[in-house]
Amino acid sequence: MSRVISWQSIRFRLSVQYSALVFGIGGALLGLVYLATEHGLTSQTMMTHLWEGRRVVLDSGQVFVLPHYDEAEVHAIESIYNKVVLDEVARFILMALGLLFLLSIIVGWIMSGRVLKPVGEITTVAQEIQASDLSRRIALEGPDDELKRLANTFDDMLERLDVAFSSQRQFLADTSHDLRTPLTVIRSNVELVADDPDSTTEDWRQAGTVIQRNAERMSEMIQALLATARLQTGNAQSVVLDLSDLVEAKVADFTPLAAGKSVLIEGHPGHVTVQGVEVALDRALTNLVDNAVRAAPPGSAVQVASGSRSGWAWLGVRDSGPGLAKESGGRIGLGLSIVTQIAEGHGGRLASFDGADGAGTTMVVWLPTGSEEDGPPVSSPFTDS
Repeated sequence: MSRVISWQSIRFRLSVQYSALVFGIGGALLGLVYLATEHGLTSQTMMTHLWEGRRVVLDSGQVFVLPHYDEAEVHAIESIYNKVVLDEVARFILMALGLLFLLSIIVGWIMSGRVLKPVGEITTVAQEIQASDLSRRIALEGPDDELKRLANTFDDMLERLDVAFSSQRQFLADTSHDLRTPLTVIRSNVELVADDPDSTTEDWRQAGTVIQRNAERMSEMIQALLATARLQTGNAQSVVLDLSDLVEAKVADFTPLAAGKSVLIEGHPGHVTVQGVEVALDRALTNLVDNAVRAAPPGSAVQVASGSRSGWAWLGVRDSGPGLAKESGGRIGLGLSIVTQIAEGHGGRLASFDGADGAGTTMVVWLPTGSEEDGPPVSSPFTDS
C-alpha cells in the first residue's frame, strides 16, 4: 500500500514543529547577530578615537593624522559606512534564513521519521495480526525509552492474548469432544432399538436408562459451562470463603462413590480464605475429585487438601492412577478445561504434577490471596503434607 503524505499525519505535524523550533532558534540567533553588529557600529564611532588636533588613534593602536578635521564630514562617512555594513549583514541574514528554513524542513522530516519509525513497526505488526495467529511480536531493538517500553507492553499484551486464545480454542475443542460422546451414545441406542422390529419393552427400557444417564451427564456439563461463562463475564457473585470447607464437603460427597470402587478418600483441609465464586470453585474441586476417583485403582487412596504457600492459596487432589498423560492421551478433557477456566478467572492457574514413579497425578488449583509477590510455586504443595 502506497504511503501518501497527509497534512494531518503525525509525521507532518512533528516535522512542522521541529522546523518551527529550529527556524525559530536560528532566526533568533541571526537577529541577535544583526542587533549586536548594529550596536557595535553605532557605539564605536570614529569620534571616540579623535584626540588632540587632527590625530586619530584607532583601537589597534594605529595613528592617523588628518589633513583637516570636519566633524560633519566624519559623521557622514560613518553613517554611509554603517549603512553599507548593515545592509550587507541584513542581506547575509536573509539568505541564511532562507537556507535555514529549507534545512529545518529537511531536518524536521528526517528526525520525525526516525522518532516515529518504532511506531510504524508497531502499526505494521498490529495490522498483520489476526485472531487466529497471535504469534507475531514486535521485538523492538534500541534504548530503553518510552517507545521501547510501549513496544514491550504491546508484546506482553500479545503474549497474554495468545495464551487466552489458545486456552479458548482448547476449551472449545474439549467441549465439542465431551458433548459429542453422550450424544453419540444416545443416538446409537435409539437407532438400535428403533431399527430392530423385534425390540421388546425391556429393550426400550434399557435404552431409556442409558439415554437418561447420558442426558444427566450432558446436563451437568451444561451447568458447568454456564457457571464458567458467568464467572468469565463477571456476573457471578464473589465472596470470602474458607477452602477447608470445600475440601470437607467434597470428601463427604465422594466417600460413598469411592467406597464402591474400594478407593479411600483422605481429607487434609487447611484453613485459608480467598475471595472467589463459591459455586465455581466447588465445581472445580468436584471435577478434580471425580477424575481422581475414576482414575484411582482399587485399594488406593485419593487425597483432597487445601492450604497456602508463598502467599498463594491452593486446592489439590492427588491420586494413584495411571497419570494424566496416559489416562487422557494428552487431551485434558472438558472437566479439566473448566477447572482451568475457573482458576484463570480467579487470577490463578491449574498445575499438574506426575508421581515420582510415573504413577499418579497431583492436580493443584493455585489462587491469589492478595499477599502473593511472585507467581505460583512450581512444586507440588503435597510434598509437605
